[in-house]
Amino acid sequence: MPVDKRVSDKKPAKFALPAEFPGAVWYGEEEIEAAMRVMKRRSPFRYYGPDCGFEVRQFEREFARYLAAKPGAPWPEAGDILVTAVNSGTGALEVALDALGVGCGDEVIVQGFMWIASISSIIRARAVPVLVDSDDTLNMDPEAIRAAVTPRTKVIMPVPMLGGCARIGRIMAVVREINAERRTQGLPPVRVLEDCAQALGAHARGIPGSIAPLGDEDIHRVGTFGDAGIFSLQINKDMTAGEGGMIVTRDPELHRRIEALHNVGYAKDADPAQNWYGDAPLGWGHGRRMTELQGAVARAQLRKLDAILDNMRRSHARFEVHARELGLTPRARADASAPGDTGYYCIFHLPPGPAAAAAKIARGRAVAAALAAWGLHPWFLHDFEVHVYYNIHPLIEKRPMNNGCPWDCSRNAFHAAYRYDRGTLPRLDEALITSVGINVPSRLTAEQEQEIMAVLDYVCETVINA
Repeated sequence: MPVDKRVSDKKPAKFALPAEFPGAVWYGEEEIEAAMRVMKRRSPFRYYGPDCGFEVRQFEREFARYLAAKPGAPWPEAGDILVTAVNSGTGALEVALDALGVGCGDEVIVQGFMWIASISSIIRARAVPVLVDSDDTLNMDPEAIRAAVTPRTKVIMPVPMLGGCARIGRIMAVVREINAERRTQGLPPVRVLEDCAQALGAHARGIPGSIAPLGDEDIHRVGTFGDAGIFSLQINKDMTAGEGGMIVTRDPELHRRIEALHNVGYAKDADPAQNWYGDAPLGWGHGRRMTELQGAVARAQLRKLDAILDNMRRSHARFEVHARELGLTPRARADASAPGDTGYYCIFHLPPGPAAAAAKIARGRAVAAALAAWGLHPWFLHDFEVHVYYNIHPLIEKRPMNNGCPWDCSRNAFHAAYRYDRGTLPRLDEALITSVGINVPSRLTAEQEQEIMAVLDYVCETVINA
């Protein structure tokens, strides 16, 4: 698009931004000491070794305390949240779905804006993903769930994307209503698995529990509303051990299954267990154990998590205010009165423009390209790789695993009624072709924030409003 000469004179100078990896850029002596502590013990395996320090076990307990705490409050000494640390967020999803009994003949409801692992974990469980549309948070629309539920529905998987909370309180209320109806029909309850890989530390308002309320309406950490929740410690996340994941639940029996399945399938029912791997076989397990190195580094990072989140939230709030002043609309927050989003990513909807989809896509790409010239790491959401359902070609094509599952399985023949190409989720589709986002690094200075806002000014004048 042509640039007005009077505007081009105000073109911002190039500048350097801190890295956008939230937890990694906070690495310091604490993480180095934690890793060295494990190395000196020569015991990187979580269950035994020459001098095992049981770092993972301690991390699980500390993470449970963190999740049980109100935002900004001291961690309680005890609570009802149970944690299993695993080797990745993807592994956490696969183990959780296994523990929830998902398999052939089952459906899992999931949104279309997610990460590919949300879908691949369902496929690898040999179940059929069922897509539901999004609301203005770009997350699962609570009011779209009911129409998607069938007698085959086993799990509902909300995904608070890029640190932005879903309306999880409303989702849980809808699920409780559905489960009350299913009980009268003699159907098993639908379970909720929160895929919070990108929302570690976020909080939301509502009542936990998919069958009956498990507490009062209040602020709770995301991941603790459903029957199970998962988190990731991959390098892009709010805190990181390079890789790693956590599975959390309030259900002791589900926790027993998760513990067993993440570690070759045996439950540790005795104390001490008869064998290091456990006593009672519960199923064909996974090898998803977290290492002591990951656990030790994660413990150090957990103590920094609130500071990391505070920084991102402050910067994000300033960008939101500035975006509104420019006529852009930030994506909606699930709870405007007590927002619990992490602040990791600032998404804004472009003002009304061309009517044709192709023209909207061209405009979105032009905006992202203009922002990229200053290293803001923008994404035009339509092109956001395999975070978008219609960019996952194996899903569109219903490409099977080696044995033909899940599509060739006779128990999954109902999948013919479902499609996954663009057009399946109209509200989300429209949002994706009219939205652009930028990362919010966790160590921005006030000067760097001003530099980013100056770029937004310039791109609005020269591209968006040109």
